[in-house]
Amino acid sequence: MGTNLSFGLAGRRAIVTGHRGGIGGAIAAVLAEDGVEVIGLDLPDFDLSDTAALEQRLAALIAERGPVDILVNNAGVTVLGSVLETSLAEVERVFRVNFLAAYALMRAVLPGMAAKRRGAIVNIASDQALIGKQVSAAYGASKAAIAQLSRSAALDWAPHGIRVNCIAPGSTDTAMLATVIGDLAAKYPDRFPVSSADAYKGGVPLGRFADPREIATAVAFLCSEAASFITGVILPVDGGGTAQ
Repeated sequence: MGTNLSFGLAGRRAIVTGHRGGIGGAIAAVLAEDGVEVIGLDLPDFDLSDTAALEQRLAALIAERGPVDILVNNAGVTVLGSVLETSLAEVERVFRVNFLAAYALMRAVLPGMAAKRRGAIVNIASDQALIGKQVSAAYGASKAAIAQLSRSAALDWAPHGIRVNCIAPGSTDTAMLATVIGDLAAKYPDRFPVSSADAYKGGVPLGRFADPREIATAVAFLCSEAASFITGVILPVDGGGTAQ
């Protein structure tokens, strides 16, 4: 998907996590195309799961590069399994990346945004922040947590000119989704007998998966002045999936 949209973000500085992946790569590209200085945080050089060292590393990064205008918490990991199939160690791993890292990044950027009285934070959740899915309890809970963090933080920081929003993508055409579809068929052939992507597209009212840039343009919109009166929103970008 191409776009000629302009979001008026030239000259701003952004942190985007997970910028080497499908959605994160598209977000970084769309922002950069609009003139944003993008600081990408991703493996292998930046381990967001290392929560013990994360706040210190982020403080050093902000001191070196300066305060940011935009934060996009996109990095995420997934795990398949019911509650009995998913160990506490796995749950902790998922929450470290999907929730605690995002929380730490918000703590790192909020003082600089408050000093400028301007800032936009967009957290990437999932349609599973809004609906349940089989064998996805830990992942869904982590995404619901980031959605609720977005709502509450939006109220705390609105008086400081900072907007906090959240996008809940549906099925998006990424390597992660392809892996999940294959793993579901391999681990649970009785419940997910077909590993074809086309079979899963049938569950999306628009009849297809999202292109990563369709998520990215929604992010850029929420960061732009066109969304200046939008905060505390959980925005599904899901082809109608959560409307069912």
